[in-house]
Amino acid sequence: MNRLDRNSDLLQMLRAVDGFAALDTDVLQHALELADVEHIPRGAALIREGDAANRLFLVISGRFTVFSGALAIAEIRPGEPVGELAFFAGGTRTASVIAARDSSVLCLTREAYDTLSAQTPALANGILAALSQRLARTVRGSPALRPSAGQVCAVLPGANRPLAAAFVQGLRRAFAAAPNWKVLDETSRPDALRHDLEETGRWVRSMEAAHDTLILLCTDADGDPVWRKAVTNNADTIVVALPKGAQFGPLDAPSALERQVYQAKMEANVQLVLYRDTETDSRAQTVKWLNDRMVGLHHHVALDQPKDFDRLGRFVRGEAVGLVLCGGGSFGTAHLGGIKYLQEHGYSFDFVGGTSVGSAMAGALAMGLDPDHVMEQCEDIFIRSKAMSKITLPRYSLLDHHTLDDAFLRHYGTQDIEDLPLNFFAVATSLTDNDVRVMRTGPLWRAIRASTAIPGIFPPMLNPDGEVLIDGSLIDNVPIEAMRQLKPGPNIILNFLPDKAWRVMAKYEDLPNRAQVVASLLRRPKKDAPRHPSAFAILARSMVVNARKLLTEIDVEDDVLLNLSVLKGMSFLDWKRGRELFEAAYKQMDMAMVRADEVSGGGDAGCIERLKSAADHINEVGDGLGLTTR
Repeated sequence: MNRLDRNSDLLQMLRAVDGFAALDTDVLQHALELADVEHIPRGAALIREGDAANRLFLVISGRFTVFSGALAIAEIRPGEPVGELAFFAGGTRTASVIAARDSSVLCLTREAYDTLSAQTPALANGILAALSQRLARTVRGSPALRPSAGQVCAVLPGANRPLAAAFVQGLRRAFAAAPNWKVLDETSRPDALRHDLEETGRWVRSMEAAHDTLILLCTDADGDPVWRKAVTNNADTIVVALPKGAQFGPLDAPSALERQVYQAKMEANVQLVLYRDTETDSRAQTVKWLNDRMVGLHHHVALDQPKDFDRLGRFVRGEAVGLVLCGGGSFGTAHLGGIKYLQEHGYSFDFVGGTSVGSAMAGALAMGLDPDHVMEQCEDIFIRSKAMSKITLPRYSLLDHHTLDDAFLRHYGTQDIEDLPLNFFAVATSLTDNDVRVMRTGPLWRAIRASTAIPGIFPPMLNPDGEVLIDGSLIDNVPIEAMRQLKPGPNIILNFLPDKAWRVMAKYEDLPNRAQVVASLLRRPKKDAPRHPSAFAILARSMVVNARKLLTEIDVEDDVLLNLSVLKGMSFLDWKRGRELFEAAYKQMDMAMVRADEVSGGGDAGCIERLKSAADHINEVGDGLGLTTR
């Protein structure tokens, strides 16, 4: 790139920065003359928390991560300013900024800025300082940084094993039809650059500028050290891929290259792929491969399954579809009806998670079971096994948990979450930490059992470290934020609308005493006897009081929220009507989609946009079917 073109690009970047946008071209040219260009290698600090704020930066290329202490709170990309808050406000840096890949910045010192400011009254220092002071105070309170798809993704071999040819072929096929994605490997680079790291890095950046987004394949960690280093240093996200056998051995341990990656990258920006020859090959003992590998997500890929590569491609591109299922007892069978319709009409899910009964449904889907199978499973657990009917002496809970535990073990088995074909999480409430607990490791049945431990009705789940876990609905009944913290891309949320006001038309004074309660157990109640709320009903409803309140505060953003209707007169624990609700939800979803297509004229809207339109009509359709929002 010649100097004229370079200055033209930098001028465009400057115009996008607050305080520079309205300045004349000659003023901006003067700013470029006063500025320096600095190159920051991957892993190096551009800014350290507590440093003097005496320089202003603008990112030319690469990417930076902003840390408040050890917490990553933001990413900065080309064209964005760095350090402007503390620079304009004065004082010291409030956060550290680390290069996530080899990067370049335009640097303006305090002296250079003061010179420019003195010559340009239009640069309103006072306004910028006031704005920056206000924004600087928000940095420490910023939420954790959500994962995002990178422009450049490096695919590296793990455990010093070259990437299998079938894996490379499957990955190339998954990106062949992806617009703006270019797949490059060692052979793509000009031969003249083979031994020149700096020029190879510059060539990679030129490819990024030409194609916008890249997949950089390093097929053999030992074959081309220059390419390996250039790929690692210039990637925003990294996928480490290695074969998974039936048994973990010494050759499966992390390589030196892997350890360098894990130390330099945020976990959220590193993913692990464990590939095996066929879909029938074992996924068991995945935890052994995950030990000592600090990754945000891991994926199981069967080399004979194109759908596995397609799913991996969506994760890399930031397009993976999440499915979030809320709690609601027997109303959870509506989830299954809605999901059955969506799957039959081309929708697939890459990551599933939920709270309470939603976690139970999501766990079964993550195992690869279809909704009809899961509906049968629900009837076996809650109707034939009578898991909600075995009353015990109420010292630890109202119900005997052994029946439920045995049923969960029978249907979910002893497999770990890490071994599931789909990524999965379950949400519980930690009485130890007084906070939400998002469970993504360990035995699947225990995670679901913890998430569904209705307080008082079932005993809590006790972890080996002494942590006490109960039903996740108590704090987070619609765990969309948990999903957003795990992956980028669209999410589909299945929920039930808040209850209508619960009223009990009975007199408090008519509550029976102990003797009357015992007597009532021995005879059938009269038809006109007052119906006071049972302890069962009170516990079930009080569990979601806070969750219902928080539901009104959920920001759907670009996701899809489908508020399913339920059967009139159906109660929270009325599993005998579960199949009826399953079929009603299927029909409701079908009619909502038809209505959405009628309103839009049957255009070429994408799958997610069609669902957003269906969400606008789903309860209107439910009313027409005689359903209710409770």
